[in-house]
Amino acid sequence: MKEQDRINLAQGVKTIRENLPAMLEMAQLNAQVTRAKYLALVKEGFTEAQALDLCWRS
Repeated sequence: MKEQDRINLAQGVKTIRENLPAMLEMAQLNAQVTRAKYLALVKEGFTEAQALDLCWRS
């Protein structure tokens, strides 16, 4: 592996580590939105299977 490749890899790892808390928070918020969408679809008359399928597609 070339020196520049190692430097680029190390910088990428550093960036991911710095952004990890925000990425985890985003994942949690996305899960909340998906659940709310699922529950809204069921409330509007979709079956649980239909609602789940629609959530997976979006």
